[in-house]
Amino acid sequence: MCECVSLNLLVLDEEWRPLHRLRADQDWHCTVGALLRWESHWLAIEQQRPGSPLPRWADIRLTRTLSKRLRPIEIALADHVIHTGKGRFSFRQAGLL
Repeated sequence: MCECVSLNLLVLDEEWRPLHRLRADQDWHCTVGALLRWESHWLAIEQQRPGSPLPRWADIRLTRTLSKRLRPIEIALADHVIHTGKGRFSFRQAGLL
């Protein structure tokens, strides 16, 4: 059961500043179209949920799968950040990306 309040994909510029926010449940064609439109090579996952900010196995699996699937189209996953009422967790800061 997913306790996600929201799961978004952020299209980032070369300095990792957000250019565009997409809902993760949108059609993948919309995501690729946004990456091409913004000429971006970077994507981040932004997740908000209640409870602990520590990643669950499903979060790790999502991050690994998305990162692997982006490589062939020369897009890199900059980070997966989990926000909760108790704090935040960054996969990049934890050395998981």
